[in-house]
Amino acid sequence: MKRFSLTLAAVLLFTAVLGNCVSAETVGQKTIGCIIIADTNPHCLDFAESFRSIVEGKGDKAIVLAANYDPELLLNCMNDLITQGVDGIVLESPDAQAPVQIIKEAVAKGIPVAASDVLINIGEDEGILVSQTVSDNYGAGKLCGEDFVKRIGDAEATVCHIVLEQNAAVTARLQGFLDVISERPNIKVLEGQQPIPETQEREMAIAEAWAQKYDKIDGIFGGGDPIALAFLRGLEAAGMKVNSETGTFIYGVDGAQDAYASIKEGKLTGTAKQQPNELARIPTEDIYTVLAGGTIDHDWLTYVPVLYVDATNVDEYIKAN
Repeated sequence: MKRFSLTLAAVLLFTAVLGNCVSAETVGQKTIGCIIIADTNPHCLDFAESFRSIVEGKGDKAIVLAANYDPELLLNCMNDLITQGVDGIVLESPDAQAPVQIIKEAVAKGIPVAASDVLINIGEDEGILVSQTVSDNYGAGKLCGEDFVKRIGDAEATVCHIVLEQNAAVTARLQGFLDVISERPNIKVLEGQQPIPETQEREMAIAEAWAQKYDKIDGIFGGGDPIALAFLRGLEAAGMKVNSETGTFIYGVDGAQDAYASIKEGKLTGTAKQQPNELARIPTEDIYTVLAGGTIDHDWLTYVPVLYVDATNVDEYIKAN
């Protein structure tokens, strides 16, 4: 296992902002930047809150920017953080490949970068990223697949699913789901779709098209809670019955509160709960370790466990209004 160590000779200090790439210089504090996948995704907002609490808890300044699923906006925000001279960057990227070159540029300027949530196409042996921290995304898909197989039993069943080729996390989740159901000859995959552009409206339209094309869909794997819920709304708009026990079984991944509410309502079947606080804590602490001239004391690639949530245990996780 390689260790990553970096010492910075000077500290540039700035005021934290949320949402836009603007900040004013200050003194006496470090500034740590963070880019999240989207500020409309509850999972990402929890990630950002955990990051912010760690940084501000140390008396430093936190800058949180949102890429909003847009690789070009991601690069713009990375450029802004580099231009501002932040001391380190925690990156939750919506794309595995798009930020590779600009990460190299940041590191060349003495800014350490730790990636989280989506596995970036950079290897440990390249010595560029401080660390990578991801959920056990393959395991998340397996948990959903295992639940579906258990509910279906030996009955003939059909499945539709999302495809997000640019998102390594969703790709791994889908593979875990498909690997489980592929062992069951009674389950047939009807099709998978890639929404272009990736919006909830487009995802709803895909599900509506599925409902019109197929008389019966027994299972849908959304890959993420926002996608799963968009599919659910699309099916309902097309008049298809959605019921977590007797209708189309719909699965997400994240563990968002709106997903829990849908499970409680008896619509979404289940979700594999991520741990956004851990996903943010590990890379943020890694950045501080490196800034202090230390070495990280864990594997360069960390997998954070996921937990399966359905009607049997959702009350343990749902928050009271």
